[in-house]
Amino acid sequence: MIPYVRQSQILSYIKMKQIAYIDDLLELTKVSLPTVRRDLKKLEEEGKIILLNGGGVRINEETEHSVVARLEVNSEEKYLICNKAASFIGNNAFIYLGPGTTENYLIGFLAGKNVTVVTNGIFHVPKLLEYKIKTIVIGGQLDNNYGITHGPEVLDEINRMNFSTCILGASAVSLTGVSSFDRDVSVINRKVISRSQKRILIADSTKFTAFSHHVFAQIEDFHHIITTAKAGIEVKDIPNIVIADTSDL
Repeated sequence: MIPYVRQSQILSYIKMKQIAYIDDLLELTKVSLPTVRRDLKKLEEEGKIILLNGGGVRINEETEHSVVARLEVNSEEKYLICNKAASFIGNNAFIYLGPGTTENYLIGFLAGKNVTVVTNGIFHVPKLLEYKIKTIVIGGQLDNNYGITHGPEVLDEINRMNFSTCILGASAVSLTGVSSFDRDVSVINRKVISRSQKRILIADSTKFTAFSHHVFAQIEDFHHIITTAKAGIEVKDIPNIVIADTSDL
C-alpha cells in the first residue's frame, strides 16, 4: 500500500474512533511500527492530527473544522439546499446569514433580490461583494481559522437588530438538539434565533449522523429544516423538514 493511501486510511480510522492508539493502527495497517510512526509524523506535520502522551492520537479539530477544509465538502447537496432556502426569502428581507460553508452557497441565490444580509462570516464577504448584495458585517474579535467575528461586541450589535429571517447551518442535527463544534458560534446563534421572525436551518445529510458539543437550538425552534433525501429523514420523523432535490432547479 502506498503511503498516501495508508495515511488516508489511518486518518479515517482516527476520525471514526476520535482517539486511536498505535497498537490499533498497527493492527489496521499491518505494517511495522517505524512505518506507522512515520505516517503519524507526516499527518502531524500537515496539521491533521495531534499526538498524545501514552501513544494516543486524535484529529486536530481546528484544521478539521476550518472553513477552507469544509468549503467543498458535499457541494452538490449544499447547492440544492441553498437553492431551496432562497425560495423562502422574499424581497426587502433583512437576513441574518450564519458563517458556515453551507450558508456560503446561498449567497449566489440572493443575487437580484432586494435584501440586506447581516453576517459575522468573514469568508462570505468576497462573494457578497461579487453579487453586489447589501451587507452589514458585524465587527468583533476575528477568528482567522473559522472565519468569524465573535465576542461581546457581536452580541451587543445583534441585540439591537430584528431579523425577518435567519438562515443558520449546524455541525450536527438530531432529536436531542441542533449543535455546533464552536461555543462562540452557538452563543451567537442562540441570540440570532431570539431576534428572528422566520428561522431556517440548512444542513446536508452528513449533519444528521454527526456529533457536536454545543447545542444552540431544538429542531422545533425552526420553521424549516432543509436537507436532501440522502439524510433519510421523512416528514413524519421531523414535521418541519423540507427535502431539496433537482426538481427545484
